[in-house]
Amino acid sequence: MNHEGMEGSVIVITGGGSGMGAAMAKDFAERGAGIAILDLDEARGSAVADSITDANGKAVYKKVDVTDKQVVLTAADEVEQELGAITSWINSAGVSKMVPFLKSSEELWDLTINVNLKATFLCCQVAIEKMLKHGGGTILNMSSLSGKKASAWQTVYCASKFGVQGLTQSIAKEFADRNIRVNSICPGIVYTEMWEKLKYEYAQKKSIDPEEVMPYFKKNIPMHRLVDLQDVINAAVFLLTDNSAYLTGQSINLTGGEWMD
Repeated sequence: MNHEGMEGSVIVITGGGSGMGAAMAKDFAERGAGIAILDLDEARGSAVADSITDANGKAVYKKVDVTDKQVVLTAADEVEQELGAITSWINSAGVSKMVPFLKSSEELWDLTINVNLKATFLCCQVAIEKMLKHGGGTILNMSSLSGKKASAWQTVYCASKFGVQGLTQSIAKEFADRNIRVNSICPGIVYTEMWEKLKYEYAQKKSIDPEEVMPYFKKNIPMHRLVDLQDVINAAVFLLTDNSAYLTGQSINLTGGEWMD
């Protein structure tokens, strides 16, 4: 494993208690980074932090509602006191639900936009305020193939992730000459706990058996496999280190060839 480029870095990961966030946290800690997990789920967030410290890594957990800027700011201050200057920030907290458009409630809209888009906006503000004081840094927004490609029954989710793309590009442009790089990853189907629930909703949408959902996806992906967590980690390492020093405002489509724009 290539461990270069992460020694001494301090990486904040929202939604670090599960899924892609947790996978990145554990991997980056092995590469020598100090990890701060910001998650509303105390049991899961602290479990990931504990698993890192048990393996002699550096990690702290903060119970954070990412839609509340003051809470995020307080957590960021504590992280810097405990681990040092924040060098990278990953916005990985997210929610997703599949619902027909006319059955999509205002509550679903508010929840999805707040967690997926508003929180990314707020966290980017906090991260950039910190990074400007320390001479730069990198931000990684976890978007989705749904931030590029519209799909029925996912209107609200697509709107939130298309928004993340616009946010990422605008911030990247504004701070490109301040040594702050902002990029996103747009994965296709990553089989995490989120999809364990979503596959039942997708099965309803397509009128197929839930157990047929993943094979159906694989058939339609040119590489005929889903996104592996290691694929996400590898792309994130590239975007957070100097290997991508000339890249900002870009999105990596982790889609096995399904989407190329």
